[in-house]
Amino acid sequence: MCDKLINLDLFYIRAVQIASTQIGKARVPTLNILMCTYNGGAYLEPQLQSLLAQDHADWRLWSSDDGSEDDTVSQLTGFAAAHPDRVMPPLTGPGRGAAAHFLSLLARPEMAGQWVAFADQDDVWLPHKLARAVDQLGQEGAIGPAVYASRSLHTDAQGAVLGPSPRHARALGFGNALVQNVLAGNTLVLTPGATDLLRATLDAAQDVPFHDWWVYLVATGAGIPVINDAEPGVLYRQHRGNLLGAGGRQRMGRAALLWNGTYARWIDANIAALSGIAGHLTPEAAALTETVRGWRTQSGRRVSPQALGLYRQSANGDRILRTLARLRRL
Repeated sequence: MCDKLINLDLFYIRAVQIASTQIGKARVPTLNILMCTYNGGAYLEPQLQSLLAQDHADWRLWSSDDGSEDDTVSQLTGFAAAHPDRVMPPLTGPGRGAAAHFLSLLARPEMAGQWVAFADQDDVWLPHKLARAVDQLGQEGAIGPAVYASRSLHTDAQGAVLGPSPRHARALGFGNALVQNVLAGNTLVLTPGATDLLRATLDAAQDVPFHDWWVYLVATGAGIPVINDAEPGVLYRQHRGNLLGAGGRQRMGRAALLWNGTYARWIDANIAALSGIAGHLTPEAAALTETVRGWRTQSGRRVSPQALGLYRQSANGDRILRTLARLRRL
């Protein structure tokens, strides 16, 4: 009898050990890091080293280069050779801009049903970046679709910290996403459900201006959880090569984009793409998309953007939105 009890105890202990291991595996997913590069050789090495320093060590790096003329590809090739267990040899991008480049990696068949994180070539990830994202998404229920983003610490070209990115006080939502992107692409992490949702929209998203803005639009339009973490996870380097940065020069550039019609064209491209994925949106989001589409082409006096349910993350942003609409630049 004693032997039977001992055997049962051993069986119970072993069962607990197996269950604990399985739970641990469920809580420590493999993250597929998607990095797009173009002439990033001057800043790439610190970013690659910061991936190796991640507390969450279970990741694979997929890089794609869009025709660099510096040593970017050779650096990526060397990094892949040094870490063949988790770094894929660099791929070749489509050559149609950053949004199409990132979405081409997301479209790869290997990404189906996978956790995905987006990475820029010139940042430095803080060690907790991936681990915190997985933990935060797990609290939202990682078995379903959910999206994570975070604030960043801005640095100068040499890496000296300048300060944190803004903290957005207003609620995240589709009415905000239609006129503003607040999710930083270099911080995004997607659960498998979110990855598959985004992948299902890629045919319609061929001409969207920004991949991270598209993630925000699809996530809020489909009604899935979106986390915008107040804790910074990335050192975001500010330099002249940034597509959209945070400094004074970039702010003036963004003001020009608002005035010269580029911003309105971005919104039109997003709305056209959203109209093509109406089946993935909530009924409310699909209806708002078509309302805004009609409003954009309406002649004569129009109601304010706010009356439609559109808003930006600050009172000043709302004022700018109203002004642009009144001047027919939105």
